[in-house]
Amino acid sequence: MNAQSIINQLGGNKFASMTGASFMTSKDSLVIKFKGSKINMMIVTLNSDDTYSIRFDKVRGLNFSTVKEMTGVFANELQAVFTKETGLNTSL
Repeated sequence: MNAQSIINQLGGNKFASMTGASFMTSKDSLVIKFKGSKINMMIVTLNSDDTYSIRFDKVRGLNFSTVKEMTGVFANELQAVFTKETGLNTSL
């Protein structure tokens, strides 16, 4: 998995600027933290069929809850899925 490729598919620097996102990588996932009221974390994992699994979470202090999980998301759908679920725009 190339984390930079996922960041670029989300909109790269424009995505980071528009959402205030910070990025962390794990062995097989990209973790994105951003400011949001209902959702403030997204975990993107590349699947063996070149689609993504996405988990949207709400983290507040030590409290953590999964809001939504999706599988079979194509790279060209990442921005639209992010905007739909979070209400945040990924570019101007």
